[in-house]
Amino acid sequence: MRILPLITLTIAIAMPMGLAAQEQHDDTSARDVLKAACERDARLTYRTGVRTLPEVREQMMAARKTYVRDCLAKASAAAS
Repeated sequence: MRILPLITLTIAIAMPMGLAAQEQHDDTSARDVLKAACERDARLTYRTGVRTLPEVREQMMAARKTYVRDCLAKASAAAS
């Protein structure tokens, strides 16, 4: 009979601490978020498969890097 109030009290104490931890974890910068979005778009645009030839894979990886660099440059120019 005493276990139910104890569980309720534990949940009531733990919930605000969990929310506070989530708020403190938000330390990513806008540039990091933008870079992650650019990298995701580059991966979707320039996909490589398991059977892709090594030469083609290297070209695709170079294209991804170029895409991310251009994407970040455009974003910084638009923000200015």
